[in-house]
Amino acid sequence: GKAGSGPMDVFGGAPRFLAYPRTFTVQSGADAVLKCQIAGDPRPSIIWEKDKSPIALLGRFQVEAEGSVYSLSISQVTPADSGQYVCKAKNAIGETYAAATLKVEAGELQQEGHPEDMPPVFLSKPLSWQVCRGEDVMFTCRISGQPSPVLQWEKDGRQLSDLFESSHFSVGMEPEDWHFLKIFSARPPDGGVYVCRARNRSGEALAAAVLLVNPMQPDQHGDRRHCHGQPKAFAVSEGKHAKFRCYVTGKPKPEIVWKKDGKVVAPDRRHLVYEDREGYFILKVLYCKARDQGLYICTASNTAGQTLSAVQLHVREHRVRFQLQLEDVEVQECEDAVLECKVPLETIPTAWYLEDKQLQPSHKYVIEEQGLVRRLTIRDARADDDGIYLCEMKDKGRSIAEVSVRGAIVKRLPRKLDVMEGENAAFCVETRDSVEGIRWSRNGLELRETPCTVLKSFGKTHLLVLVHVTREDAGVISFSVGESQTSAQLRIKCAKRVPPSAPVAAEMSTDRSNAALLTWCPGPDVHRTPPSSYVLERQEASTAEWVQCLTTDLASMVEVLGDSVPAEADYCFRICAVNKYGRSRPVEFPGSVHLVPVACVRRALKDVQVQAGQDALFSLELSASVAGSWFLNGAKLEEGEEGQRYCIKRSGTEHSLLLRGVRLAESGAKVKFESSGVRDSATLRVQEPPVRIVSSNEDAAHTYLASERVVLACELSRADGPVQWYKDGVEVEEGEHLLLEHEGPHHRLIIPSARPQDTGEFVCDAGGDSVFYNITVTEPPVRIVSSNEDAAHTYLALERVVLACELSRADGPVQWYKDGVEVEEGEHLLLEHEGPHHRLIIPSARPQDTGEFVCDAGGDSVFYNISISSWRIGPSILLARTGLPLLLECEVSTPDAPVRWLKDGEAVPSDDVVALQAEGCARRLFIRSARPSDSGTYTCDAGEDALSFTVTVTEPPVRIVRSNEDAAHTYLASERVVLACELSRADGPVQWYKDGVEVEEDEHLLLECEGPHHRLIIPSARPQDTGEFVCDAGGDSVFYNITVTEPPVRILRPQERSLELQALVLQRLELRCELSRAEAQVCWFKDGLEVDETENLLLRAEGAQRWLIVPQARAEDAGEYICETRDDLIFCVAVEDVALGPKSLPTPDLRCLAAGDDLVVACEVSRPSAAVRWLRDGQELVASERVRIEDRGALRQLTILGARPSDSGSYVCDAVGDRMVTTVEVAGEPAGGIVHEAKMPVEVLEGESVTLVARLTQEQAPVQWLKNKRVLRSGARLLLGTQGPSHSLTIKQTELGDSGTFSCDTGDDEVHFTLRVIGEPELQVKFVRGLSDVQAHVGETVLLWCELCKARGQVVWLKDGQELEPSGRWEIKAEGRERSLALSNVGPEDAGEYSCESKDDRTLATVTVQGESRGHGALLQGLDPPGAQPSAPGNGLCHALTVQQCQLGDAGTVTARAEGLVSTARLSVQGEGPGVLFVRKLQDVVAEELQDALLEVELSREAGEVQWLKQGVLLQPGSKYQFQEAGRRRGLTIRSLSPSDRGTYRCESLHDRTQANRPIPAPWHRSLSPAARKVSVRKPLSDVETFEKETATFQLELSHADVPGVWTRDGIRVKPSRTCRVSATGCVHSLTLLGLTLEDSGTVTFTSDTLRSSARLTIRALPIRIIKPLRDKTALARHKATLECTVSQARGRVRWFRGDTEIFASDKYEICNLDCYRTLIIHGVGPEDEASYTCDAFDDRSTARLLVEGEAEGMLGTGPGGGGGGTVHGAGTTGRCMGQAGHGLQVLRGLQNVVVVAPAEARLEYEVSAPLNGVVLGAGTRVGGERGPGAQAGAVPDLTQHEWGAAGLRRQCLRQGPAPRARYVCPAWGPSLPWGPSMPRPGSITATGPPCPRPGSVSATGPLPTQRGSVAPPGHGWRGGSGWGLGWDPAPLGGCQVLPDLSFSPAGH
Repeated sequence: GKAGSGPMDVFGGAPRFLAYPRTFTVQSGADAVLKCQIAGDPRPSIIWEKDKSPIALLGRFQVEAEGSVYSLSISQVTPADSGQYVCKAKNAIGETYAAATLKVEAGELQQEGHPEDMPPVFLSKPLSWQVCRGEDVMFTCRISGQPSPVLQWEKDGRQLSDLFESSHFSVGMEPEDWHFLKIFSARPPDGGVYVCRARNRSGEALAAAVLLVNPMQPDQHGDRRHCHGQPKAFAVSEGKHAKFRCYVTGKPKPEIVWKKDGKVVAPDRRHLVYEDREGYFILKVLYCKARDQGLYICTASNTAGQTLSAVQLHVREHRVRFQLQLEDVEVQECEDAVLECKVPLETIPTAWYLEDKQLQPSHKYVIEEQGLVRRLTIRDARADDDGIYLCEMKDKGRSIAEVSVRGAIVKRLPRKLDVMEGENAAFCVETRDSVEGIRWSRNGLELRETPCTVLKSFGKTHLLVLVHVTREDAGVISFSVGESQTSAQLRIKCAKRVPPSAPVAAEMSTDRSNAALLTWCPGPDVHRTPPSSYVLERQEASTAEWVQCLTTDLASMVEVLGDSVPAEADYCFRICAVNKYGRSRPVEFPGSVHLVPVACVRRALKDVQVQAGQDALFSLELSASVAGSWFLNGAKLEEGEEGQRYCIKRSGTEHSLLLRGVRLAESGAKVKFESSGVRDSATLRVQEPPVRIVSSNEDAAHTYLASERVVLACELSRADGPVQWYKDGVEVEEGEHLLLEHEGPHHRLIIPSARPQDTGEFVCDAGGDSVFYNITVTEPPVRIVSSNEDAAHTYLALERVVLACELSRADGPVQWYKDGVEVEEGEHLLLEHEGPHHRLIIPSARPQDTGEFVCDAGGDSVFYNISISSWRIGPSILLARTGLPLLLECEVSTPDAPVRWLKDGEAVPSDDVVALQAEGCARRLFIRSARPSDSGTYTCDAGEDALSFTVTVTEPPVRIVRSNEDAAHTYLASERVVLACELSRADGPVQWYKDGVEVEEDEHLLLECEGPHHRLIIPSARPQDTGEFVCDAGGDSVFYNITVTEPPVRILRPQERSLELQALVLQRLELRCELSRAEAQVCWFKDGLEVDETENLLLRAEGAQRWLIVPQARAEDAGEYICETRDDLIFCVAVEDVALGPKSLPTPDLRCLAAGDDLVVACEVSRPSAAVRWLRDGQELVASERVRIEDRGALRQLTILGARPSDSGSYVCDAVGDRMVTTVEVAGEPAGGIVHEAKMPVEVLEGESVTLVARLTQEQAPVQWLKNKRVLRSGARLLLGTQGPSHSLTIKQTELGDSGTFSCDTGDDEVHFTLRVIGEPELQVKFVRGLSDVQAHVGETVLLWCELCKARGQVVWLKDGQELEPSGRWEIKAEGRERSLALSNVGPEDAGEYSCESKDDRTLATVTVQGESRGHGALLQGLDPPGAQPSAPGNGLCHALTVQQCQLGDAGTVTARAEGLVSTARLSVQGEGPGVLFVRKLQDVVAEELQDALLEVELSREAGEVQWLKQGVLLQPGSKYQFQEAGRRRGLTIRSLSPSDRGTYRCESLHDRTQANRPIPAPWHRSLSPAARKVSVRKPLSDVETFEKETATFQLELSHADVPGVWTRDGIRVKPSRTCRVSATGCVHSLTLLGLTLEDSGTVTFTSDTLRSSARLTIRALPIRIIKPLRDKTALARHKATLECTVSQARGRVRWFRGDTEIFASDKYEICNLDCYRTLIIHGVGPEDEASYTCDAFDDRSTARLLVEGEAEGMLGTGPGGGGGGTVHGAGTTGRCMGQAGHGLQVLRGLQNVVVVAPAEARLEYEVSAPLNGVVLGAGTRVGGERGPGAQAGAVPDLTQHEWGAAGLRRQCLRQGPAPRARYVCPAWGPSLPWGPSMPRPGSITATGPPCPRPGSVSATGPLPTQRGSVAPPGHGWRGGSGWGLGWDPAPLGGCQVLPDLSFSPAGH
């Protein structure tokens, strides 16, 4: 093969080796060839040397060169030829060489290798297996060989890893060279031929085995699952095959089951199940019968899952059927089989088939026909006669039957088997019994077991496998047992298009500097698929792209030099083998090598000129990527130095040096670059910089209050720089309100006292630089200058409360709020106002006045936290806020009793912060301003008694005191967005969220924090920044709704939004507008439908201008045109047209013609889609051989060929709403009838010539040419010609005004031509005839002329490259397409080269001026015929030039000059005979897309030339357009039609370009319309359901690509926009809708021609999320409690629950929904309101606990008497009594210990003797807990939030997640008696639970003794010991609250 050249070969330069000659050994007498591949530009010369001496290229030595491959051939080598051969390559740039050694041995060439090497040998081969599904299989073999062989297992020719997962099989080795392959849980797809290959360097061996996996018996009933949706269906005729294909992928390989109507399809004679080579699973139903129709399902399953596909099969019966069908026959072997059927008619011929083989009568087959009976007898039936037989009526139905031959062979061989060369061929036969003595043979020769032949029997199953078959294996394969035999024809298909295998042993050597020696070996099967060449690729180590670098056919070695790579880098290499069928997988060479190319300068350095202080950039580009060094004034610049003023960069082959801030003194510095032989330098030039503003206070916040001082300052770069100040574009003047100051470079504008009218934009202009100041002056806001906010607003009930504040202005408005609600003045609350002083007064404070009061002055507020206490006895647990006073008080029994105050066990000293007070029996501890450090346990110790208080001091919650939340946050793209808020504390944490997701700071979003001020800044807003931003400060939040939009597109011109335009038919119509943005998209609509560009409707865009152009307006172009942007522009266009209805074109009302002529009646309708009927004398005409009815656009034409007298009559064209009547008389032949006319409008480009031709029946008939009924005469542009019966009218250089109707009138007949002149398209201006050289004498006149391809074309005349200036000595003319230059009185200075140039072409000519003129005469350009003789008659006044025997080439311009007078004339030469006419014209062509279309014409002369045009554009032959010529026929073939090929094609006859007046035949044109392809929908649209603000994509797939379509939504066309994207890729069309809203729900439809697919779009509201949940709340009794949460959307609906009961708004409950806040307010809370409250947002919910703290209303002291005595365990605490007064109770069943597992519930039960006064305890009753002896300190469980249940006499306590070991106490109190010193103690029941790791739920009961007790009435207390205090909350009647941390033990128990 020939070595190809890769991409590297195109590089020029010095020679370099792409492939080196290799060293090798050859046997004496053989031929030797040394090859190498060399590249270089120019092409190098090659010299071969041997042992440093040149080789004489004679005799046995020959040199050959093929491309870049050079070879030295030595024939019949001898040992003397051994030695070193050197190949030297040299060109003008450089040279190189390479050497190789040739060894010639006298003996036979031996293969290199170790003497002890042994090829692999199988000592034990793997065995074949037959297993059941799910069993494990192991193949084992034992192999010997030296070196140790490498094993590879494959199945059916494929690697195991490609078929199985790694967990499905295992390959390993055991001692003594045993190898195994184990397959786990075998499945039916695992069955096949397994081959074990063993390889070492000495050879290869293989062994094969077969695996059969018996599947489980399938369920014949199957399942009845079906595919979702309607299954696909197809039909097949009875007797034909049905083939089902299913493509399934998966790993492990899927198992396929075919089912019909739910039953498994088993393979048999008519059902074939297999997998083809393309991976399709096939079910083939042969010779279908009616019973085969049904639902076929392909089920695929593996360990990963299951899938299925279904098809409905319909079997069509033939209309002519057999009267009696064939029936299946079963016979024993050697018996005769008879098949019989009946046909419907005796005369119907039939034929018999054995499957696809037609049977002929013979001794084997007896075929009989008796009347209707058709019979086939099969004599001596054998196993191979088993099969499917058919009786077929010719062109009619079939009858099918199966013949079963029962013998020793149950399943025979297939009749034929096709196998690709190299694959495995498997044959399987089943016998009736397990037999011995079977025999396999091929072509009569018995087969034996070999490595490539596997013979195996499993009981009744017998297998033959031929491994890796070759063409020699083809033949007849037979299986015989006893007398039975079956055969198959094995056909081997040659392995075509098999790429070669990959090379091996790839190695890379880098011993040589800047080079890599690559070696490899061919693949092991190179003899089967030899490669034609090897392709080497390289890869830079830092990239992932592989690049081909060379191609060679020299296998084994190549050296890559650094000069062959494009850039300096580390390179990796890989190689692959290639042949004509493909390439192998690439093999990488290990390691990498660093290569450096030789570079040269491609783009040199250039001098740089900058201003002082600017940066100077020097750059150059090399031919290769190498490193280099930079020098500045000779000093080398180093990279990476600290503080350097320069920056050195390298990008690929480009190097750059950046000098920062150059100084004026550095002007003239030399910059130089050096790199491995490359040097280049440049000069730096520095200029003085212009005046710049170096600093200013422009960035300061120029927002001022009225009367403040404003200073605008800037500093210039130079002190002498001029400065001007402007305000709002007007220069300012200095005055008392505005001062201008100037000190050196510093300039200031000062406004001493700002006023609101000073607001505006100030500009400081320094000439070349400016700064802008946006000044805002506002009135100062109202501020609160002082207040008593910081006072301690803690009051006792009935005390006077005064809240005061002072404003900065007396007129400032003030509003007072309490807990967010504006207060109203009344008798309990007074509002006072004196000047700037405002007060809120509560004359007599009440506890309900507790709360947060706010004084809001608009821009400022103060907050007062008011606390009203009713009692001075504090509860045991107190909560206090930082900074508020704290009072602890208790009362002792005697006024003089001493007490000690302790904090956490230590004495509390009295100081400035803490005051200890004693007043009577009251003892107080007062802390003036509480701090967190004051938290702790305070104890008032009176010696024998003590009272403790637990105090917790907390920081006040962080509040957001102000923000710009209320500002209008609507921005345009790129504007700056600032969201700001101020916290009540500087250390408050803040988190920012966008749409519920926490934001992160980056370049597009900045987060700033200065003390309590926090800001979120978006420097440049983008549309995707739209959303809801939240600033969350923990206990408070603000919300910002941000909207960012693109600036709208506006129509700037015209300013009107509705225009009315008038146009005439064929007039050019132009609609134009100008947009505000050049890149904005617009859509044009006509009458509501979007328009597409056509040949008569053009859409243009240039900058911000948009045009819609209609080159030739027609009546249907009238309507409403809309240019749609953000604001639409409407054009109302009216086109004046002829009246509606049909109109006669060329025919008058009365038409007379001769018999035999063609009758043509035509009319034009107003709409192309209008339907018409043709009638003659009232009878409708239909198309026939003589009558032709044509419909082309708006033209309707009736043609009757060869008119007869009987065709006379009245012809009517009926268009429903109008009609045209033509009376026709057919008589004898007229005198001057016209038999040839133009039936179609003639179109011609402006500036071209056109000829109209009419042919008469009589040559002598007089004619007249008319245009618009005006007679035409010959003139400058009109030529009237006659030749025989043909009359022509030629119009030269047509103009737009030539459009109209032309008539040729003979008096008896006339013909009309409609001529349309089309504006010339923008074609290239080319010369069709160039200038010619001219020789002239001094004083003569020279005329140079040329011809353009079109009339409109600007040219320029030049002499010797200089444009000719206007002068009186020469004259430049332009006539039509001709351009001429006339030089008068030429002299020697006029000699030279003249050129005429257009913008696209040029032509040259040389003018030579010789000696003096020889007299009067003229000089002609290009005209010097031998027959041209000038002559002058005798009078001497007439001069003549005679040109004899004129030829076409003599055409030109003749000029005569005499004594300064010049006269010119044009010589035109016509060809012989008439012009080239079209005998057969173009016809309209309709063809399908992607097909070819042929347009063909026939000329009147064979020599005629034509040119083809489309839409007036000249076509050139190529791959798209092909021209054909055959005799007088000319054809144009358009390849692979597409919609863009629609249009009008013309064929014009070409005239000789040297003739100007030659008549040109009329250009006939026809239109080409590619027919629509049969497009179908492969994948229809699917319904989409999503959430608002999400994105929805609709996608469908068509059967063809490039099919245009329209998307609509609810019938409205979808237009691409920011929220709507339409795309089409190949066959797939997609519509993506972004930022969906609920209103977007609807039906989305895709329409294309006749196709339509729709889907439903459903938008669901976003789920309502609770972004700020409820928090547990503690409220005082009889006050209101507020529970609040924040949801994600303002319109989100929520429900409130108390426990499981829904809450509705009432007097008790107030439900508020404000923006995203959801609030539940509970008025007058009491203990019964303690519960779990839930806010349910349907998609989310939040739950919080409400606790109610009671106000101490109990009294200290002893109550009225009672009975019994007892002890109280525990300290004093708060409790509630929630049991109704009752009588004595008896405990029937007591508590027992429980053990639970966390976090489940613990259930404690006990039973009492009777309900308490008949009232069942309700939920809310509490349980007391007493820490057990084994519990840890502080482990007393808190059961205050868990509930009791009561059912009759049973009481239960549920404890969620109990604490470690604790005791639970349930009191059972008795009679309703006041407690006194001797009152009985309440009974108690206790149960103890041990510690447990996880709570569970356990119930236990047990007996306890009965006990009588007493219940304390509400509002009373008790005393015990020497004195202690206890208070509790009042409780509603019927409840009983247990005292926490107290246990009550009854007396005696």
